[in-house]
Amino acid sequence: MTKLVILKFNGNFESGFQVSLEIGQEGQAADLGCQGTLPPALKLSQYLGQWQQQYSQLDQNYRIKPQHIIYDGSIFPQTQLVACAKQLEWEFQKWLDSSSFYAVDKHLRAELHRQETIRMLICSDLPEIYQLPWCCWDLLDDYPNLEIAISNFDFQRLSIPAKKRQQSKVRILAILGDGRGLNLDADRDFLQSLRDGEVVFLVEPTPQELNAHLWHQTWDIIFFGGHSRTVDRQGVLYLNRQDRLTIEQLKHGFQQAIASGLQLAIFNSCDGLGIAEELGKLFLPQSIVMRMPIPDIMAQEFIKHFLQAYAGGKPLYLATKIARQQLQSWENKYPGASWLPTIYQNPAVIPPNWANLRKKSGFLPFDTSKNQLYSVRQSLASTTIITTITVVVVWLIQSWGWLEASELKLYDRLLSWGSISPVEQRVLVVTIDDRDIQYQHDQGMALNMRGSLADSALEQLLPKLQAGGAKAIASDVIHDFPFSAELNNIVAQTDNFLAICRLKIEQSQLVSIPAPDQLPLEQVGFSNWAIDNDGTVRRQILGMSPDDVCQTSVSLSLRLALKYLEPIKVEYQPQGVLQIGTTHFPKLQATSGGYNLPEAQGYQTLLNYPQVMPATISLRDALTMSSDALDSLVRNKLVLIGVKGYNQDLHYTPLSGGQQAKRQPGVIIHAQIANSIISTVLGEQRVIWWFCDRWEILWIALWSMIGSSIVLAIRYAPLKLFVTVLLAPVLIFALGWLLFVTTGGWLIAFAPSLALFLAAAIATIYQQFAE
Repeated sequence: MTKLVILKFNGNFESGFQVSLEIGQEGQAADLGCQGTLPPALKLSQYLGQWQQQYSQLDQNYRIKPQHIIYDGSIFPQTQLVACAKQLEWEFQKWLDSSSFYAVDKHLRAELHRQETIRMLICSDLPEIYQLPWCCWDLLDDYPNLEIAISNFDFQRLSIPAKKRQQSKVRILAILGDGRGLNLDADRDFLQSLRDGEVVFLVEPTPQELNAHLWHQTWDIIFFGGHSRTVDRQGVLYLNRQDRLTIEQLKHGFQQAIASGLQLAIFNSCDGLGIAEELGKLFLPQSIVMRMPIPDIMAQEFIKHFLQAYAGGKPLYLATKIARQQLQSWENKYPGASWLPTIYQNPAVIPPNWANLRKKSGFLPFDTSKNQLYSVRQSLASTTIITTITVVVVWLIQSWGWLEASELKLYDRLLSWGSISPVEQRVLVVTIDDRDIQYQHDQGMALNMRGSLADSALEQLLPKLQAGGAKAIASDVIHDFPFSAELNNIVAQTDNFLAICRLKIEQSQLVSIPAPDQLPLEQVGFSNWAIDNDGTVRRQILGMSPDDVCQTSVSLSLRLALKYLEPIKVEYQPQGVLQIGTTHFPKLQATSGGYNLPEAQGYQTLLNYPQVMPATISLRDALTMSSDALDSLVRNKLVLIGVKGYNQDLHYTPLSGGQQAKRQPGVIIHAQIANSIISTVLGEQRVIWWFCDRWEILWIALWSMIGSSIVLAIRYAPLKLFVTVLLAPVLIFALGWLLFVTTGGWLIAFAPSLALFLAAAIATIYQQFAE
């Protein structure tokens, strides 16, 4: 992430400067601005002139016009130059510490962050401003990724033509001019070592040769090594021993090169501010020049470190800063060496990195060389790649079952928050506990009793319930032996009595248990549960293939509900969907909703548990209360008889919240299922449904795209990015809750949330790598 800071200086050293500040994200409009002033600084201007004069007369082998260099070294000792440089640096920092400039300095330090990459442009039309040692500003010590460039007020954005797909190398025109007294072979070696560079060398070219290359070929970078100088703000290049050309004389050739895509010009030669200014008038995106004459060895060191950093992936500004700072080790011999290199920037252009110049097809779809960091087409390409990766990863995680527990817990919360109790409770449960078993013994009913309910007790209970007007009566007590003769006679006259059997389930190591053989098949329902890994009953097996022992294919709960709903028609649609009346009960598959089941046996559906428990009465009370009192409890209701309180038949439900104290007996769950089916068919509560796998993958892909798009859209605002990515899952959960309470639809939430976070993380890494 890069910030752009622009400081505009209007004025002069005699009267002072008006300074305006703009701070914004790279490629976007400025976020804030302010104004300040800097006082007159004649002494600073004087020290700058003295340092320049003394530096120019050092006894060194400069890359400036060779015939006029003085090599006696006797006028200004090196120690005096060191003292002058320190005085200039001190005076410069004191000037920036002026109270009138405090507001600007305060805004800078408040808005910038140490970890950010920061480009600062110093805009002015005064050459002395360009020549100041801006790298000595203590601001750079506090912000290690900040580098300062210079610029003019006049600039223009030029369209940059796209590079052909087959061109995957950086095209460099290397002009090696008049090299008398210089080792330009070192520059040549550094350029030839670029693995991704396609370098064309022009050695001491004629003006005609240079113009031909500028006009008729396309270049990303132009490099000049040799002698140069600035005269009256005009840059002069020494092409060979005879030809000295100003930029004005090469104007049309450079204009053509810029129009063809020239991005960067590097003048590894002396005194290049005039060259940079002239090319700036042609709106060259950026150039790198030397403020003053530069010794040959230092020019070699600079270009070596710059090319290593820039071609190694560093941004242009940081690569320049790294190479400039490498020159500090030479300052004992060449005082002020690290002050010399500077960037001259067109403010309308975002500096390209090496990968942008290469534009190697089939690699990263990001392109930061455009005026906007990401074009729509490239953003779609990167988003598509990230989305595909994310969906595959999340799908694998889902298929391994790692998200099932979280999705089911969320489903429980939705059921707790969104369930509407039926208008009427239609089931009465006659419970049997230890006291009821003892009561049967005390009353002499326990003769030949096997289990919790004696045939004698049932002989007394059934006529009372039938006389009371019960819609149907069902026993959830295992009775795998024939009824007694007396009980068999009563059951034969009670066609609305139901009993249970149990189907064999090999995965759960359950064996088959038969029903009493005197009952017809339509009065038997299986009692098997579908229990999830956490011990919770969320789904019910309404139908399943029978076996030789338990020969029914219909569950006890469905049998009871259908008895109540008679004569409503029951049928299976062509797709195999159960329909009762006009209500469809969707069939649960192994991967429906948040499930990841080995297989979904039989016809399973999700239970919409009512919030209110069914009414209960103990067996002893049912046997002893008056007929009138019992009739008021059972009239037009379903009656279920079952055991209460035994640990082996206690189960968690979505409403129990994992608390053992809230586990429900199996007979209560049967009652809730039957009541839920009835209420759903009568329109009192919603059918719970879910999306098919294809739509769930699209749902996950949508949030993956949103996650990557968030990063690409607000990547330069870390706080906004953090808050947005955190709030997005809240929206996912809110949409899931809204769908559930309005339509009964179960929308998975953890998988898309994971996809969102994962896509955002991949996009962040992907973008950082691209930049």
